[in-house]
Amino acid sequence: MSRRKQTFISIISVISVGCVALGIATVIVAIAVMNGFEDMIKEKFLANEAHITVSASGSFFSDYENIIAQIKEISSVKEASPVVFAHAGIQSKDGEINAVIVKGIDPKREDVVTGFSKFVEEKSINFESPLIEKVRGKLKGEETIAGGIILGKYVARRLGVTKGDKVTLISRLLPDRARPGALIPMMRNFVVIDIYDSGMYVYDNAYAFLPLDVAQRLYRVEGEVNRVEVLTEDADLADDVRNQILKKLRFGFFPKTWMEMHLDLFNAMKMEKRVTFIIEVLIIVVAAFGIASTLIMMVMEKTKDIGILKTMGATKGSIRYIFIIEGSVIGILGSALGTLLGLVLCWVIESWNIPMPYTEVYQISTLPAKINWGFVAMVNTVSLLICWIATLYPAWHASNFNPIEALRYE
Repeated sequence: MSRRKQTFISIISVISVGCVALGIATVIVAIAVMNGFEDMIKEKFLANEAHITVSASGSFFSDYENIIAQIKEISSVKEASPVVFAHAGIQSKDGEINAVIVKGIDPKREDVVTGFSKFVEEKSINFESPLIEKVRGKLKGEETIAGGIILGKYVARRLGVTKGDKVTLISRLLPDRARPGALIPMMRNFVVIDIYDSGMYVYDNAYAFLPLDVAQRLYRVEGEVNRVEVLTEDADLADDVRNQILKKLRFGFFPKTWMEMHLDLFNAMKMEKRVTFIIEVLIIVVAAFGIASTLIMMVMEKTKDIGILKTMGATKGSIRYIFIIEGSVIGILGSALGTLLGLVLCWVIESWNIPMPYTEVYQISTLPAKINWGFVAMVNTVSLLICWIATLYPAWHASNFNPIEALRYE
């Protein structure tokens, strides 16, 4: 019977070690993947957009070149680019209409600020493409072409168009003089001269790029823009530069950093990390109950041995120490095995390039992982603390055994 009890206690000890190990491995892998995902998303955002975006309370403003000159006086600013940022409808030759975000850009300055040329085939970013004249020749003057347009990859896919195709941009609705109260769409034809493929679905599914002067004419804001995009020497300096821009510019301008533009996303990621950590701590707490149960059964099994030790002069402190060490060993083994398993799994994720499903949604093609060694140390510390706390009651109970009561029935 005693051997069966000992085997049962050993099995529970192994299960407790496994629970601690599983909890630690899971939280290390989960947080590493979240860190990797966050870093990759940040990297993609910074490769596609400005570090700071300056807008005005009155939407469009005319003295943007003066604004840019003032911003560039800040030592940490590398470049600033004027932008017309507006919404429009776009229609393909088949008549299908989709909503897009029109971005009127100065190609040279936009390329410095957002690396625009990296995401199109024609690296020279020439909006005066030969494709425009080719389409004009086909139309033989039946329709006018306002110029070239660059479409996001998924915008072009939705419309079923490719380079050299004609699309119609509907920029706004104007009052119809012939019919009071009615509206007519302002429509202009453009030729698709390139496809924008940034690898970020949020951009590739929304953007249509035009030359700055064409966008200004299209929206009847000649000589005006509604955004200035700013590139700093380091993305981490964005907050400091933003404050300097606020001091330099007059009241009514609102600079936003890239982090502020995506604040909801990054806050959601932080919340997910916290929730994940709490869930994994609860797994370790469950394992701690297993450790406590193991030690309590061990105390009951070793009643005679405890009584003998006490009659031989063992103190309460030494008895407590024995059981605390016993439980702590379970915690240390579980933590060590869990850390090793978690690190190995992170290495596998990083090395094997595990493909991600729904790449269009998650913006990444392979599962990322980035180990935070400080977090690994914290998880192990919390785990060992929980396991140590779980040993206190069984150790206290064992140390308070009366040796006479312990040996009465032996």
